[in-house]
Amino acid sequence: MADVAGEPRYRGRETTACQFSVYPLRQTDIDGPIQAAIHAARAEGCSARVGNLSTLLSGSEDEVFRALRSAFQAAQRFGPAVVAATLATGMPSDELIGEIQAEVDARAAATGTATVATVEPRSGYPESEV
Repeated sequence: MADVAGEPRYRGRETTACQFSVYPLRQTDIDGPIQAAIHAARAEGCSARVGNLSTLLSGSEDEVFRALRSAFQAAQRFGPAVVAATLATGMPSDELIGEIQAEVDARAAATGTATVATVEPRSGYPESEV
């Protein structure tokens, strides 16, 4: 993991990430355009992690933008569709995400609640970049 602000648990700025979701419009088959978009994005060389509501891509900035364009074009071949995307650099590592999730789960178990209202801020990431 690259070192961002003295905290090696964040990915460096050379890695761009994109979370995208495909919303087919006026189509009876929504699986086709969604899967086509995911496969088209992956074919551009990015890593792709499929989630319940979106797909997370990561790679160089050029790879990610090519992948997003390919995903959009693949979804459009099935008919009208919306692709919503969020782009980022300096993302937390998978290890840090696991630690945060474990903290959230432990608090919920300790209090008997399904969700936690507040999570303590993490140090090591400059305020100017939050």
